[in-house]
Amino acid sequence: MIASDVTIFLIAPNVSEQLGGEAMKALQIFQELKKVHPNTIQITHERNESEVMDRLQLPDVLFVRDDSLAVFLWRSKVFQWFVNIWFCKAAIKLVDQYVAEHKLDPKKVIVHQTEPNSPVMPRIVSTQYCNVFGPINGNIYYPEMFRDHEVISAKMRRIFHMPFQKLNRLFFRGATKADLLLIAGGDRTRDSMLIGGSPTDIMVDCVDCGVKDEILNRSRVQHSGHNARFVHFGRLVFHKGTALIIESLVKTKQPVILDIVGKGPELAHCEALARDLGVSDRVNFLGWYQEHSQLLDSFPQYRGFILPSIEDANGIVVQEGMALGLPAICLDWGGPQLLVEHGVTGYLIKPTSRDFITDHIAEYMDTLVADGELAESMSVAGRAKAEQWRWSEVMHEWCGYYAKLLDKA
Repeated sequence: MIASDVTIFLIAPNVSEQLGGEAMKALQIFQELKKVHPNTIQITHERNESEVMDRLQLPDVLFVRDDSLAVFLWRSKVFQWFVNIWFCKAAIKLVDQYVAEHKLDPKKVIVHQTEPNSPVMPRIVSTQYCNVFGPINGNIYYPEMFRDHEVISAKMRRIFHMPFQKLNRLFFRGATKADLLLIAGGDRTRDSMLIGGSPTDIMVDCVDCGVKDEILNRSRVQHSGHNARFVHFGRLVFHKGTALIIESLVKTKQPVILDIVGKGPELAHCEALARDLGVSDRVNFLGWYQEHSQLLDSFPQYRGFILPSIEDANGIVVQEGMALGLPAICLDWGGPQLLVEHGVTGYLIKPTSRDFITDHIAEYMDTLVADGELAESMSVAGRAKAEQWRWSEVMHEWCGYYAKLLDKA
C-alpha cells in the first residue's frame, strides 16, 4: 500500500456531475481515491468551482484560473485546440506552487492526469514528479454500415487519428515520458499509443470506470419464469441505437415490452417510429428519473437491458446494469464488447447490417423472456464480473501502481 505521506495530485479540466461523462468519471475518481488515500488533491478549472465548493462541498480542490492567453485560445477558432495544453501546463504549475509552499518531498509526489481520455491528446509531463495518465480510452468510430450518418468532425477524427499519432511521436512526446499509462480501451487504444511512440512497458490495462460500492451493495436482481419487460436507458442520441431496439420489437415472437428511460434529440423520431411500426403499445417513453437511485430501484421488474451503441468508449450503463443483475444485449463494438461476455453475462451482436442487428436483438430478447434459468445464470455472472469494477478495489489497485512507481524513482 502507498505510504500516507505521499501526495497524489489528480488533474482534470472538468470535475462535475453536470458536464458530461468524462467530468463525472473524474469526480468519482477523486471521491473514491480520497476514501482510500486521504492525501489526495484535485486540480480542475475554475468553471467547476461553484459546484465543487458550494453544492458538492469537496475538500482539497485547487482551481486553475483563466489568464489572457487562455481567453485568447478559447475565443480563437484556429488555436482553440491548444486550450488543453495551456490547462495542463497551468495545472502542473499549481502543483509546483503547492509542493514549494508545503515543503513536500518531490520524490513523494504523484501527478495523475485522469482526463482528457483521448489517446491523441498531446500530454504535458512534470520533470519533478512521477507522471500517470489515464484511464486512456476513446478512438471509437462508427462501424462501416453506419458511416453515412457520421458528422464531418467525427469523420475527420477517424481519418486523421493515426496520422496525428505519428505527428505526436515526432512533436508531442509527453506520453512517451510518462511513468505509467492506464489503458482502458484494450488493443485499439494500446495500438494507438504505440504508434504515438509510447513504450509497452509503461502501459497497464485497467477498467475505464468503476462502479460505486453503494450500487454493488444493493441486492442483485433475481430471475425466474417468464418476464417480457426490458429497459433501455441513457441520452437519446443516434449513436445509442434506440431506434434499432424499437425496430426489433416487430420481429419478436414474445410480447416484449420496452421501457425507454431518457430524453434527447432522437426522442421525437423514436416516438414516430414506434407509431409507424405499430408497436406504440409496447414502448413506454419514461423520460428521466429525478434521482439516479430511482432508476436503479426500477431494475427488479426487468428481464434485461439493451444498449446497441455504436460509439461508446466504455458504457457506464452496461456496468450498472450488470452490477445489479440484468443480462445485457449490446453490439460487439466499442466499450460494451470489453465489458460483456457473449453467452455468459449477456449477448453481443456484430454490427454487420441493420437486419442482422434487429434480428438478433429480437432473438435474444425472446430467449431471455422464456428462459428464467438462463437469465438467472447471466445475472449471477454479471454481478461477479461487476465486482471487478468496484471503485474501492480499483483504487486499491491504482495505489499499488503508485507505490511501485515511487519505489523505482
